[in-house]
Amino acid sequence: MAKKRNRLSWWYFLAKYVMLFFFKILHPYRILGRENMPRSGKVLVCSNHVTLGDPIYLGCAIPGRQLHYMAKAELFKNKLIGGFLKSLGAFPISRGTGGAQGIQTAIRLLEDEEVVCMFPEGTRSKTGEPLNPKTGLAMLAYKTQCTIVPVSIIGEGGKPPKIFKKMVINIGKPIPFEELGLTEESNMLYRRVSREVFEHVKALRAESLDIIENRWKSV
Repeated sequence: MAKKRNRLSWWYFLAKYVMLFFFKILHPYRILGRENMPRSGKVLVCSNHVTLGDPIYLGCAIPGRQLHYMAKAELFKNKLIGGFLKSLGAFPISRGTGGAQGIQTAIRLLEDEEVVCMFPEGTRSKTGEPLNPKTGLAMLAYKTQCTIVPVSIIGEGGKPPKIFKKMVINIGKPIPFEELGLTEESNMLYRRVSREVFEHVKALRAESLDIIENRWKSV
């Protein structure tokens, strides 16, 4: 029987709309570009990383499809917590093994035409300022020939979002694999493509800051 793709798990659906309810109370927020998210096919969402809550923000912003993302392997040691995280789309990655198992899981999910989220910077930016991207996003794109969707998350003043402060989640236009220029497996090429993709994230961030500071009521 063919796999039913893109279905939201019950827990994921519930958690998403519970969190959206709390966002209305705790965050003045805007979600832009929902129409840019492909409704089917293998998609790698590439976002800047500013808070521990980024997977929750993105899960609430991405319409109609379940988001899968990497989480520390230690969180899965407890079977109850691990099972709950898996139902929300998380899968483990172990830094001790170089993340090989997590990367293979991401490849499998993309080949199954799911949506995988990656934070190319590799760590959170505590100031909100963009960091240099790693090459993992280009490597995953090359191995799976997926579409990339850049996303920016930002709060007031370009800083990480805070409770009761304005926040914008900006979903950019999809970048088809054919436009990436990934013609071979090359670390140099991976670096160039990763930086080019992250420039899209930076542009979305700049647009979001302008909205927060100058156009909040008109959006």
